[in-house]
Amino acid sequence: MVVPVLLRSNYNRVTLPLRARDVRGGGGSDADKQITAYHHINKLFTSYIDHSLDEIDYTISEKMFMEHFLDMEIRDSPTGKGTLYPDDGQSFESVLYYGNEWLLFTWDVILLATIDYWSGSFVLSAVVTWLVNEVVLSKFSSWRCQRNVATKALIDDRFLL
Repeated sequence: MVVPVLLRSNYNRVTLPLRARDVRGGGGSDADKQITAYHHINKLFTSYIDHSLDEIDYTISEKMFMEHFLDMEIRDSPTGKGTLYPDDGQSFESVLYYGNEWLLFTWDVILLATIDYWSGSFVLSAVVTWLVNEVVLSKFSSWRCQRNVATKALIDDRFLL
């Protein structure tokens, strides 16, 4: 997806009160700012998708061969228009661990072998590998995912379970 500069600047303008710290301490609560920003962003993106904005528009086109091959967008929008690409339904899987089992397995084996080499105890290396995977990596990735969802969805992270 190629995002028009004007759309990005409008998005930045709407989310600026959420990112800026109010020095005076006034100006409404954080919940009010989030609700207002969510309403404006929703209206902005709805208008963008409906082609209701005269100065901000988009086209839908297929990716070129090199864009498919490199799995990235190469084109820039010289006219100021955005470009949306049809989704083949596989983009959601790229944010999950789906397809990364071999990488995770390799990480586990290397960690297990390294700790076994240093300590000489296979049981200790198995326990440390389990602790690193379950406690450190799982908790850290869960925390990062919740923080990312709370930031991107403009909701308070206390509402996430």
